[in-house]
Amino acid sequence: MKQHMNYDAADLAAVMEGKERLGIEREDEGIFLARQLDFVKARIYEVQTPNLTGLQLVPVSTEVPEWAESFTYRTYDEVGMAKFISNYADDLPRVDVTGKEETLKLKSIGDAYGYSLDEMRLANAMGTNLAERKGRTARRAIDQLVNKVALVGDTAHGFYGFTNHPNLGETAVTGDWTVAATTGDAILADLLAMYDAVLVQSYDNHAPNTLAVAPTRRSALVSKNVNSGGQFQSVWSAFQAIHPGVTMIASTELEPTADNSNVSTAVMYERDVDNLSIEVPRPFEQLPAEKRNLEMVIDCIAKCSGVAIYRPLALTKSVGV
Repeated sequence: MKQHMNYDAADLAAVMEGKERLGIEREDEGIFLARQLDFVKARIYEVQTPNLTGLQLVPVSTEVPEWAESFTYRTYDEVGMAKFISNYADDLPRVDVTGKEETLKLKSIGDAYGYSLDEMRLANAMGTNLAERKGRTARRAIDQLVNKVALVGDTAHGFYGFTNHPNLGETAVTGDWTVAATTGDAILADLLAMYDAVLVQSYDNHAPNTLAVAPTRRSALVSKNVNSGGQFQSVWSAFQAIHPGVTMIASTELEPTADNSNVSTAVMYERDVDNLSIEVPRPFEQLPAEKRNLEMVIDCIAKCSGVAIYRPLALTKSVGV
């Protein structure tokens, strides 16, 4: 493996500060360990974490600066309409734009990983790389928390998620898609009704491009069939033949719960950062290593908000599936 020749000066300073405890006798040994720390941190940034459903369903925005503690956005509603008038009319109808402001908090997230005295000495003596598993676990933990916020929010911090946001519209559908009595034709009609609901409520300003469903409902869409001119095809294939621009994403967070606290089993919407987003002004970041007792510790931080839905008319959720 090609030797990693770079090192973070802050990491080197921390290593050299604790060189006696770490068993370092020469400066080149300290540089070796600083390079190792930098190598591990660089590899952690390079590793692609598995797709997390929440960050697939909700676009990520980084518009807000990382030092901010909150951000405010404004939603607008157009009221009034034009009418035919006669000459010299003085009663032209008034139109206006009304708006309201919403403020969302931003909260910092953090965890840490470290290497003990023995681990550092072994890497130094053997000339081997420090294990990356700890750092990958730290990154995964932060990514999972951001993903959870995107899906279900966080009650303690007043965050709403995609599945429980109060600005989600509702469309009544036939019934539970998973039961045998619900036919493929009925499910197709439900999907078309949800698609049309977005078009109608937004006056054609928004066209859905994403269907978010519970995995059990996805199974129904691909396993139940409709008869189209003597040809049988799955519900989803039939729907895509009519609206080919819609992508389906399945998320377990959309599964109905036993206590019915979550009944949002399907959401049809136009997935666009202008319609909804989660702000992540500070993505996963690793700070310089610090000497703490008999180990070198790397703190990891991030910052995010709850989900903001700027244009509620671009989304609708099912009721009754």
